[in-house]
Amino acid sequence: MSGLTQNQVQSAADMLVALREGRLNLVGLPAEVTPENTADVQRIINAVSERLVRPTRGWKIYTVYKPMNPPFYAPIYDLFESGATIPGGISPMRLIEPEIMFRIDQELPARGHNYGIAQIMESVTAVVGFEVIGSRFRAADASNTAQTSDGQGSLYGSLSDHIANGCIVIGDSIPDWQGVAFEDVGLKLTEDGRQIIDIVGCHPFDNPFLPVVVAVNRLRRHLGVMAGDIIVTNSSTSVIAVGAGSLIQATYEGLGEVTATFEV
Repeated sequence: MSGLTQNQVQSAADMLVALREGRLNLVGLPAEVTPENTADVQRIINAVSERLVRPTRGWKIYTVYKPMNPPFYAPIYDLFESGATIPGGISPMRLIEPEIMFRIDQELPARGHNYGIAQIMESVTAVVGFEVIGSRFRAADASNTAQTSDGQGSLYGSLSDHIANGCIVIGDSIPDWQGVAFEDVGLKLTEDGRQIIDIVGCHPFDNPFLPVVVAVNRLRRHLGVMAGDIIVTNSSTSVIAVGAGSLIQATYEGLGEVTATFEV
């Protein structure tokens, strides 16, 4: 499987850092530095992360469900508590996803072999949250920046931008989450009291804990995870655009809720 050279990875990282600093505007990475596999996506994310002097508040794990393309992860730098007002610059299109996330309660440091499922399960707590999608790329329709297949705006190129994470919002903790049948839990999402989502389950793996096992065992290879880190594993609904100034509330039936508002 062909890949990017180290110079190409560094060039892509230079552009992504410049986007974050407001020194550059791009719809997507140029074709000559756009990765064609997730291993190169991870290399670009790592190269950018090394240059960002910011505390890590959590991790987003992602997979494209394609053979020979391993899962990859990106640090999360901005975390808000439920009820927060989200700065408009984080997500100009105001894109939000409700989901079940996991808080690391007990440090799982870097080591040479995998952590077991039971140990990971005992080390985390499920929480209700929002992920705010905040790509640094700017397109006419930001919700479509990850939908084309190659060149500028490509899926792999878009994912190289820290998997398009803008921030996360953390709501209620879920007691005794290990016994929850998440695939049977109802989710309601409202905007200023108006219902916009009413579904049951819908996480790609049914149980949102399963990607946490993947995330921890990817991260243990060279970083590990710290107590307080939040692991973001995937949404129950995918991306939803909402209005500025509206109160957005996600309620997982019987488990808890989270709210947020985008600044006007």
